[in-house]
Amino acid sequence: MIHGLGPNKKSHLYLDQFMPNDIDWKELHDEVCRGIAYSKWQKIFVSSGVHKDWAKNEITTYMKNIDMYLSPNQLKVFQEFKTLERKIKYLNALLPQPHPFWLIFLRENKRIEFTRVQNKAVASDSEWTDDANHFPKLKKLIDKMPFESYGRVILFMTEANNQTVPHYDAGSEEQRKTKPADDFIWFTTKPNSKSVFVMDDTTHEKYYPDPSKKFVWFNEMDFHGTEPVPHFSFAIRIDGKFKPEVKETLYGEN
Repeated sequence: MIHGLGPNKKSHLYLDQFMPNDIDWKELHDEVCRGIAYSKWQKIFVSSGVHKDWAKNEITTYMKNIDMYLSPNQLKVFQEFKTLERKIKYLNALLPQPHPFWLIFLRENKRIEFTRVQNKAVASDSEWTDDANHFPKLKKLIDKMPFESYGRVILFMTEANNQTVPHYDAGSEEQRKTKPADDFIWFTTKPNSKSVFVMDDTTHEKYYPDPSKKFVWFNEMDFHGTEPVPHFSFAIRIDGKFKPEVKETLYGEN
């Protein structure tokens, strides 16, 4: 089963009807690509909640038992790195397990607990980064989105021919059970690119979004991921709080 969204437990809901109808997608895409080139890329965890059947296909799960996979000398080198990013880069180069994700934060939420997901939709805990200055058209679009307030704004980037393994957006099963799913909008400006599926954690059945829709929302506590595409791909995600009438409309229609 999936948790889904709304009374009918839909795998995906769409925010297209609440968006401006005059978006110049070519201009927006050109700006986003230019901004990506100028910005700082970070290699950190996307999520710790990787599905057990994909645990050997992604570096995240290796971190929990890292001494099982490294020689004493390798473990010493690993432990000398001061940042998580350098540790992941080292393992990415060293091990056959991929970690094909890079992140750019346009708005970054402060760390109030280790996983950093508890407050990612909280506006007062989030600030624009210097990299956001490379994305003026995107920022204007975000301001017109149907949020009452928004927190983290992030670009997820995936290297060519790599999947995003099925995972949920929490650091543990306990957090998954206790933290409500956030409101957010997920989209990409790149045509013929990745789309995000939601997966039944028992049967592995995957539910894909309507390809005619641009702006997607799903329950982040469901397992979700993306299929490999033969080129570098990216998506933009804005976490926040929808205006009350938006969620009411979405749930009423579905």
